[in-house]
Amino acid sequence: MLNLTNAVHSYSASGQSSGAHKAGATAFYQKLQVTAGQLALPELLFIIQQHQQQSGWVLLLAPNQLPDKSTFTGFDVDMSKVLVIQQKQISNIHTVLSDALSSSTCSAVVVWQDQFSESSLQHYQQLAEQHQTCFYQFCSNKTQNQATKPRMAVSH
Repeated sequence: MLNLTNAVHSYSASGQSSGAHKAGATAFYQKLQVTAGQLALPELLFIIQQHQQQSGWVLLLAPNQLPDKSTFTGFDVDMSKVLVIQQKQISNIHTVLSDALSSSTCSAVVVWQDQFSESSLQHYQQLAEQHQTCFYQFCSNKTQNQATKPRMAVSH
């Protein structure tokens, strides 16, 4: 069986803060940059690990080609609380994302989406904070300046 601790350690060593994702934390939104088309497996394993003890789904609004649950076979994570919906199955990502963030059935929502309008992003951040649902946005670094660091919106 592959070691989740090693994957999480490599994610943490890349400069991400694990403390920001624990239950009761005040950060509900995090933008993570990944290489275009990258699965971001260490980051996903970290997110799933952080939320697997909470009630509610970890919802992955995944790109059409990646991932599905079989991707996680061999890692020591409980996939029974992970729901993967491929974006090709979604007619309106904005409606699904708003519903998921405001639903009490999701503890975390992960989306691979480069372009949200500033007003849409603020709306999603407010929903996440209001309903205490963690919201992770994977963005490809091809659309971002390489020097830009991931940003985090923190509730007050």
